[in-house]
Parts: sequence; C-alpha cells; structure tokens
Amino acid sequence: MEKESENAEAQGQKPEKEIGAFGGYLRIFQYGSSKDYTMQAIATACALGSGVGMALVNLVFGQFITLTTDYSSSDSDASKFRSKASRLSLYFFIIGLCRFFLTYGYSTLYTFAAYRIIRNIRRAYLKAGLSQEIAFFDAGASGSIAMQATSNGRLIQGGISEKMGLVIQGLSAFVSAFVLAFVTQWKLTLICCCIAPTMLLAMGISSTIEASIETKVLKVQAQAGAFAESILGSSRTVHAFGLQSQLLRDFDKFLQASRKLGNKKSPLFGCLFATEYTIVYAGFGLCFWQGIKMISTREVEEVGDVFIVLMSVIVAATSLTSIMPHLIDFVRAASAASELFQLMDRESRIDPFHESGEKPTDVMGYLDFGNVSFAYPTRPDVNVLNDFSLHIPAGKTTALVGASGSGKSTIVGLIERWYHPLSGTIKLDGQPVELLNLKWLRQQVRLVQQEPVLFAGSVAENIANGLVGTPWENEPPIEKLARIQDAAKIAFAHDFITELPNGYDTVIGERGGLLSGGQKQRVAIARSIVSQPRILLLDEATSALDPHAEEVVQQALNNVSKGRTTITIAHKLATIRDADNIVVMENGRILEQGTHDALLESNGAYARLVRAQDLSVAAQNEDVSNSQDETDQEDHVTLTDELTRYSTLTRSALEKQQSRDDFDNWKRLGLLQTVWRLMKSTPELNWTFTILILACLTGAASYPGQAILMSKFIDVFQFTGAAMRTKGNFFALMFLVLGLGSFVVYFVIGWTSNMVAQTMSYKYRKQVVNDMMKQDLQFFDRTENTTGALTSRADSYPQAVFELMGFNVSLILIATVGVLSCSILSLVYAWKLGLVIVLAGLPPMLISGYARIRMDASMDHKISKLFSKSASIASEAVNAIRTVSSLAIETSVLERYTQELDRAIATSTKPVLFIMLPFAFTQTVEYSFLALGFWYGCRLVSFGDLSQANFYISFLSVFFSGQQASILFGFSSSMTKATNAANYIFWLEELQPTIRETEENHDIGPGDFKSLHLENLQFSYPMRPHARVLRGVDLHIKKGQFVAFVGASGCGKSTMISMLERFYDPAAGHIKVDALTLDCMNPRLYRAQVALVQQEPTLYPGTIRENVSMGTSTGCASTVPDSDIEAACRAANAWEFISSLPDGLMTLCGTNGIQLSGGQRQRIAIARALLRNPRLLLLDEATSALDTQSERIVQDALNEAASQGDRITIAVAHRLSTIRHADIICVFEGGKIAESGTHEELLAKGRLYPKMCEAQNLGT
Repeated sequence: MEKESENAEAQGQKPEKEIGAFGGYLRIFQYGSSKDYTMQAIATACALGSGVGMALVNLVFGQFITLTTDYSSSDSDASKFRSKASRLSLYFFIIGLCRFFLTYGYSTLYTFAAYRIIRNIRRAYLKAGLSQEIAFFDAGASGSIAMQATSNGRLIQGGISEKMGLVIQGLSAFVSAFVLAFVTQWKLTLICCCIAPTMLLAMGISSTIEASIETKVLKVQAQAGAFAESILGSSRTVHAFGLQSQLLRDFDKFLQASRKLGNKKSPLFGCLFATEYTIVYAGFGLCFWQGIKMISTREVEEVGDVFIVLMSVIVAATSLTSIMPHLIDFVRAASAASELFQLMDRESRIDPFHESGEKPTDVMGYLDFGNVSFAYPTRPDVNVLNDFSLHIPAGKTTALVGASGSGKSTIVGLIERWYHPLSGTIKLDGQPVELLNLKWLRQQVRLVQQEPVLFAGSVAENIANGLVGTPWENEPPIEKLARIQDAAKIAFAHDFITELPNGYDTVIGERGGLLSGGQKQRVAIARSIVSQPRILLLDEATSALDPHAEEVVQQALNNVSKGRTTITIAHKLATIRDADNIVVMENGRILEQGTHDALLESNGAYARLVRAQDLSVAAQNEDVSNSQDETDQEDHVTLTDELTRYSTLTRSALEKQQSRDDFDNWKRLGLLQTVWRLMKSTPELNWTFTILILACLTGAASYPGQAILMSKFIDVFQFTGAAMRTKGNFFALMFLVLGLGSFVVYFVIGWTSNMVAQTMSYKYRKQVVNDMMKQDLQFFDRTENTTGALTSRADSYPQAVFELMGFNVSLILIATVGVLSCSILSLVYAWKLGLVIVLAGLPPMLISGYARIRMDASMDHKISKLFSKSASIASEAVNAIRTVSSLAIETSVLERYTQELDRAIATSTKPVLFIMLPFAFTQTVEYSFLALGFWYGCRLVSFGDLSQANFYISFLSVFFSGQQASILFGFSSSMTKATNAANYIFWLEELQPTIRETEENHDIGPGDFKSLHLENLQFSYPMRPHARVLRGVDLHIKKGQFVAFVGASGCGKSTMISMLERFYDPAAGHIKVDALTLDCMNPRLYRAQVALVQQEPTLYPGTIRENVSMGTSTGCASTVPDSDIEAACRAANAWEFISSLPDGLMTLCGTNGIQLSGGQRQRIAIARALLRNPRLLLLDEATSALDTQSERIVQDALNEAASQGDRITIAVAHRLSTIRHADIICVFEGGKIAESGTHEELLAKGRLYPKMCEAQNLGT
C-alpha cells in the first residue's frame, strides 16, 4: 500500500480511497439500465413470492399435525380424514407449482440482468483504464486491467445473478415465517425469535471481517495477475534463458502472500458456521420447551399451532443458514467491485475521452518548445529535458539524433501529450497544446514507433485504425480499401500483403505475430500515413527493415513528408541525411543543429557519428532498385488456422496432434471424477480431507436425527400433564445437545474447508502458470492462446476450483448424505411410504439436476471462450497503450470490447432459458414429495397399515430429504464452472511439450561446442504448415567465428535464430553441435550454453539487477557477484546510465521495462546475455535500438567477445555496419543462403550484398 501511495503521489494524484464493501455492492446496481431494473424488480417480486410460499407450507404443515393428532386421539371418520388429507396435499402441490414458476422467473431474470450489468461494469472499467495518463501505466499501478475486468467481473456476477434470488427468497421466507408464527401464537414466537438477531449479528460481524480480508486478497491477486501476464507474454525469453523456475519463484511470492491472508479466514468461518447451527438447534430446543409448557398450561389450544410456530422457526433458521454460502459470494462480489471502482473513480490528468479543448479548423503544423523542462513522474529527480527550446517549422523535416536517453523519444511523448512538462510551453501553431482537444490533437499527429505494435485482426483492419476519427473513417468499403491500398503501396507493403492467402483480409494474430518484424513495421507505417496527417512522428520508423526495403520506404516517407511537419528520430543516420534540420541532442539539451552538409562541415559530434556508420563500397555505384519485385523476394507465408508440428507429418499423425493440442477434443471428466482427482492431486491434504469428510458425515447425520426427534416430540402430545412435560423437556434438551455437537462439527467444517480451498487455489494458480510456461512456442502461436486469454484462464480457472472445493463441496457432501440417510430412514420406518416417495421423487430430481449441470457446463465452456476474446482485446489494448493513445482509438477499442461482451450475452440468452427450467424444478419438487407423502401416508394410517409414529418419522425424513436435495442442486452452477475449469487444468497438466527434458536426454548436453553444422534445414511454422520458410539451409560454423545473417524481411533470418534456440525443430535436416544433433540433447542443458538478444527485448517487473542476473544458469540475483553484473553492464555500455539513476542497479524496471527507454532496455538485455558467458551468442537485431555511440561500443565488446575464440556469435542485422567484420556474412533470399563470404568477398562478387551496402552508405 505504501508503494501504491508513492506511485500515486509521483503522478500528481492522491492515493485512492478504499471503498467500503457494502457501499461497493450497492454501487454495482448503478450500472444497470431501466430494462435491467425492470427485470430485477420483477425478479425480486418473484423471489419474495417464492419465499412467502416457503413460509405458507408451515400453515399447511400445522393443519396436517392437527389433523393427524385429532384422528389418533378420537374416533374420527376415516373417509373424512382421507378427504381432508387429500385437500391439504393439494395445497402442498399448488404451493410447489406456484414456487416453480416464481423460481424460474427470478432465476432467469436475475441472470439476464446480471449479464447486462457486468457487461456495463467491464466496459466502464476498461474505459477508465484507457482514460488514464501514460504515467499511471509507467508506475505499474494498473495491475492486469484485462484480468481484473474478467475475473472480478465473474466474482461480481456470482453475487448478483440467481444467487441473489436465493438470498432474497431466503430473507422473504425468514420474515414471512415469523409473521405467520406471530399471527398464529405471538407469545411463543416472541420467545423463539431471539435466535434471529443472534444469527444476524454473527453474520454481520463475520461478513465485515471477511470483506476486509478479501479486499487485501484481491489486491495481491491483481499484482499476481499482472506478473503472470508479463510472463505469459514473453514465452521466447522464458524458454531462451530457462527462466521458468525463477519466474515461478517470483510468482509464488504473490501466491504465498494471498494464501497467508486467505488462511486468516479459517477461524472466522469456523466460528460463523458453528455459531449459526448451534443457534438454530438451540432455538428448536427453546421452542419445544416453551411449546410444551404452553400446551400443558392451556395457553395454546391446538397442537398444530405449536408446530406452525416450530416449523416457521425451522424454516426461518434454515433459510438463514442456506443464505450463508451465498453471502460469501456477496462479500466477494462487493470486494471485487470495490477493487474495480478504485480505478473507475481515479481522475486522469490527461483523459482522451474528455471533449474539452479547442479544435482548430486549419492546421499549419509548426511546433515550438519554449524552455521546456521535464522529468518522468516515476523518476522525478532525474530531468530528461533541461530548459529545452526548439522551433520546428511547418512542412519541414526535423531529425533528432543523439545517445539513448538524451531526450529524443521524450519529445515525441510531449507532442503526443502523454505527459505534461514540469515547466515551459509546447505550442502547435502558436497555441499551447494543453488548450487543444486531446483526441483532435492526436488525430493530427501520427506516430511510427521503434517497436511497432499491431493488433489481432486483419491487415486492412490494422491499417484502417489510422482512419479512426478522420472524415474517411465511415466512407464506403471500396473507397476505404483503395485508400488503405494506396498507403500500403507507399509503405512498400502492398506486394507482400497481396501474396497472403486472404490478401488484406488475412488475420495476422496477436500483436501481428504472424508477420516478420519488417512486415509489421511496414504495416505500421501504412497505418500512420493513411490519414494524411499534418504532423508525422517517426521514432526509428525503419529500424526493422532490410536495407533495400529501408531505402525504398525512406524515399516514400520523404515523399509523404513533403508539405507536412515531420519529426524523425533515427540512429541510422542514412535515413535522415536529407532532413531540413538535424538536431543533435545530449543530456536533454541541443548540442548542435543544421543540415547534413552544414553539420559535416562543422566537424562536430554529428560528423563523428556519420564516420562511425560509413560503409566502404568499392566500385559499387549501381543504383538501388526501387522495384519491390527485385528487392522483396520473400517467401510470402501462407497463414492458416491449421496446427501441426511439422509440414512432413503424415495425415494420421497430424490429426492426432491436432486432437492433442485442442482442449475441445479432451475427454472431460465428470463431477465425481473431477473431485476425486483434485483430492488425489493434493496428498498434503489427506488428513485434512479425512477430518473434513468425517465432520461432514457427522453434520449430515443431524438431519435424520432431527426427523426422529421431531417425530418423537409430536408423539409426546399423546400424553398429558407431567408425563407430557417430562418427555417434551427431554426431547427439547436433546436438541440443545444436538446444537452443542453441531458447534464442534461445523467449526471443524468451516476451518478445514477454508484450508482446503486456500491450498487448492494456491496449488492450481501456481501449476497453471507453470504448465503454460513449459509449453512449446507453438502453444502460444494458437489463436485461442493470446496473452490476455491465458492470463484470464490462469486466474479464473483456479478460482472456480477454489469456490467448489471450499465450503461448497462440504455443503454438497452434507446435502448428498442428508438426502440418502433421510431416504433410507424413511424406508426403514415405513417401507411402503418411503418406497413410493423415494422412487417417485428422487429420480426426477436427480435427472433434472443432471440435465441442468450438463447444459450449464456446455454454456459455461462457450461463454468462457467468448469472454476470453474480450479479455484478449483488453489485454492487447492496455499492453499497447501508447499505440492506442497515439492513434486515438480508445473509443474504437472500447466498441470492439463491448461487441465481444454483447456477443457472449446474446449467446447465453437461449441456454439460460432452458437451464433455469431444471433449476426451478430441483428447487420446488420437494413439495410434490410432501403432497404425495402426506396423501399416501394418511391413507396408510387410515387403513391401519402404518402407525402414526412411524408415519411421522418417515414423512419428516422425506421433508428434510427434499430440503437437502434443493440445497444440493443450488450449487449446480459452481459444480459446472469448477468441472470445466478442472478439466482444462488436467488437460494442460498432461499436455507435454515435444521439445523437453526426458529420461533419455537428461544428461546429454552440447559438449565442447567446437562447431555448429546445419544440414539441409527445412522448416514451416506450425501455424503455417504449407509455407516453407527454410528451403534447405546448409552452413558450417567453427568455434570462435562471428557469422551474420542478412537479407530482406521475411527471408528466414529470424527463423534461423528460432531454430538455433530450439524453439522449434526442423521439418527436415539437422542441426549438429559437434557430432550430436539438437533433437537428442536436453534442451535445458543446450540452452544453458546459448544466449539470445531479441529485436524487441523483454524485461520483467523488478530491479535492473534482477533482470541482468537472469542471464545466469541459476537466475538468482542474490548468488551473482556485483562485480560480474557490473562487468556485463559495462560490456553492454549500460553501466554509465545505470550509475546515473538514483537507485542504480536497484532501479525498478516496471512492467515490460516501461520505466526505461528502448535503448536502455536493449542494453540491459545485452548485459543479461553477456553475463551468461555463452558458447553460442544469438543476436537478433541486438543493436537496432542503440544510438551510434552506444552501438559502436557495444559492437566492439561483442566483436571482442567473438574474437576470443571460445564463442560462436550469430547475428541477424539490417544495419550492415554492425556486421562488416563478421567472419562469414550469409545473404538469405527465399529461405536459402544465396551467397556468403566476408564483407570484402561479397562486395567483390557484385551481386546482392553490394546493393544493400550502397543503400546504407552515407559518403562523408
């Protein structure tokens, strides 16, 4: 909490006030519409009516007691007795029929209203998240917004759907029963009703305490969700560095904290359950004792009146006890809502949804920075800009160059109004930007970022995001497509898009994952220019492009830049040589500025940067072709939804693999099998389960015990005077004894149930994340396994198991045993009556309950899939908040999210109508039991086939059996959700990756790493089995060599890195280390000798020290000497900037390293790789995010490491200056090595490589 407060203060915000649980619960209903309130009003009326029906049964029951006692104590006519019994039986049936329709009404309407209200809350929550300023996300205060929207929404729904009807029904029955009792005999009722305030007081105290604990639990779980999201979104880094164990340890810290808090509820629940049941049975005893006394003194004339009061007290008490499990859901709903409302109540300093601000009709596009000083809110003591002033003329290109951290990207953030300056002003056309409408401002500015972010959807949809909010957003589809195609042609993307299987309609996966880095960058450029913005911001816009594509795209950007204000940030100086003004920055100030030629003449800092990047191209003056056909010889991938391991698998093997990797094909276990497997998987709970089961069996025995005691009590009224009082007092005392026994039993049940639930939750939250992390990369390539969807499942599925295996499974066991024991008791004392009732009543109830569970399971699976899609949209948007805000598409994202929620609701409408029919039947069929039992039992008594005492025992046994059956199927929703969730957990547990450690390869590692031999490598990605990315690659690399892969985007370079990291195995051919092939090695031992630096580096929440130390084989920060970390950071040219930070190595990186610049993140990633001291170093555009000076220093360090003769270094590079000294340069084309040699050898050949060099030559 202290850290959260500090973060809030750093952002200029007051820490959020915590919302009380009760206030949070009531506020949920503010998000309903008039239609929702109408449905809830009708549902409430139905629930109240159903509760009244429960109480009215007592009136019939009292008349039944009067009828039977009068018949036994007098010579009444048997036929009249049977006639009256038939009439009373009909009353039972009518009440049951009315309750059936009322129950169906409230359960259906409450569920519909809950879906709609949760939809509105989720939408409002995501809107609140998207409205926050970027500083809020920098501070890591957001948690996992997508996960919380889904998981907390589910908890809220659990507290306002049909369970709300059950609670209102219970309260109505409670009140109605006491009203009926007061009307019948006020004095006796007044004495007995003392149990009500005692129970309410116990429930109130426990709910308040639990709400306080639950709020803390949810906060910790939100932090765990955010951490899980960062893990599951970086599977390549996790596999490359073998971080599963360490990240799981870090994740476990959150789970341990949550478990520790949750365990504090154990004594609370023990006391609550024990107190409630003790009070109930003590109340029964008090009612019996006082009733006997009043009958004996003639204060009450009719025995039936005593039983009306008695049964009313029983109904009132059991109504409260049946409410208790649902009140826990209410508390969770209130706590979950309060957690969401804290963000929803937070006022954003820079809100994109606000309509305030001016919207000028004309934009010239000149910008002025006047004495601007700025520090990031998360590091207020470190000024990034110092009294910075710059005039950016309209219609001109201004380039910003300088070292990483010099303030270049900060200028972009200030223009986008992601932040406000500490002092000074930023003006657009002479007007301060803070006075302009935020959405309008961002629609005039378009940004291409260093690490491009695309969204799940088609290529056309991604480019069309650039039209949101413009006059062309809603133009006819044909005209819009033409505009999109024009932008794609300018961005040099049209040709590769048209080669995709569905052209512009091809779906490209989460974050554009089915495209190469260069392809993603070109789509991002097309998205930025499609709206013809007045201001264009290019933050390393061509960093991911190969030289040919870079040259052509740069020329296109130069053309697009004419007539509009363009601000370019570049480390590749060749891309900005034609800029109208080049600004060289250092430490937040301008060092020098001017044109390319003028700055060269001055021979200052810029000239030194140019010389560092100049490539010597001997006798190569050929023009670089602008033809896409000549330069982009990519093997355009075929994107399909078919999943396979390799393209060479046989059809039968493919089908088997598809079945294995698809959860829909998993043969699901039933409820009993699921519960049994869950119990078997937690042997540490064996003694706890034993104690819990024994306690539940003992608790269930109280129901046949009640039937026997009550029947004996009824029999007491055959006596008179002192005999009646003596026997009556004895049975009243027995109820008190039963209450004392229940105190012990239910205290144990409450305590142990919570212990089981917390252990299960802890175990499966940890296991699910672990099982997800261990899967092959192809698991994460599947469309249903987006980061948002996986994070949602990692939270919601263990939660569903937690809800079932806690109190619910205990109460289900008690109810099941209660039904069986009461049915057996009925058969023992009156086999004819018991047989008729059990056979006529239990089978239909069981069939209905089973039907409800099956239908509910099917719907829950479908709804979970649809909600996973909405979670994916939210996760994708929040994780790419800078892209979303720069495109000003918050409203568009919100609409897509809402559409998915609406689709889920629409899909559930018809199933809910059917599912609630068996639910209503199971809740009311007990009245048919009573009607049949009363009618048939009275006939048996009247014909002398059954004694009255045995009739009472048998009938009351059926009465309590019906009550327990109703309670049992009230948990069907929890059963189905938990069964589906547990089946997914079991499937995931058994889903073993193909590339894994086995008994056979356990001790087999790469040996001395003297050579690396690639033989005829062929490969297709599992999600694109028909597109061969590698078409026969042969290469021999010796120890100590530095090998470079270059070529056009999509030619197979990065795929080679994936193969060498063994993220995938080849479809044909082999990779050998010395004489051993990779597929026979332990992947853990092999990867321990390999280090990877990716184009888009991944850092984790934690300190810089912790992130760098992940490069070691142990990954444990505490075991790595400071000297080793410092040496690695110095080699990566990161030590200087780290030392300048107030907290040095202990500086927090934030989620995804958001606290650091792109160049700083890259250097930390390089330091992490160098700390590993690998035998094989893989660099996938490792220095693409670095400034020229840092690049030179880092490259020198990498070259030095490569020249030591003990390491193979393989680099993928577009910036050819970084690989000119490589021992072998392999030029890839169409999935093959087209040519190879040294820099000089390839220039001499005069084929592909010289043209690439010419494109990047600066020529001082």
